Amino acid sequence: MDIGDWRKKIDEVDTAVLKLLNVRADMALEIGKLKSREGIGLRTPSREREIVERMQAANPGPLDAEAIERIYETIVNQCIRAQEQRRSGISEPPSRDGAAQAAATRKRDVKSGSTRTGKKRKPTKGRK
Repeated sequence: MDIGDWRKKIDEVDTAVLKLLNVRADMALEIGKLKSREGIGLRTPSREREIVERMQAANPGPLDAEAIERIYETIVNQCIRAQEQRRSGISEPPSRDGAAQAAATRKRDVKSGSTRTGKKRKPTKGRK
């Protein structure tokens, strides 16, 4: 197989992952509704940690434990964010232009000096 073939396969996997992430988010929104009815907070740190640890234990690689932790923390945080938006009545339709949205996020991060992990970038010589 050549690089184009591999990229096509990756694109197919990415589409499947996206569908599964949205299924997961829909389930999290249902949990958020139940928590709202019962007056329970959206965050459950012990459950969030349990998810990360379970996924690390199930991980066959090649991604390491830190990668799995970062991926699942992001997934959980974005599901919580969706729950918070639902609670506050904000219902943003998904962007049809994901590339433009990603570029805007990168541009904002560069201006603020932050990275995707929320850490501040260290200044480099020759840059302000």
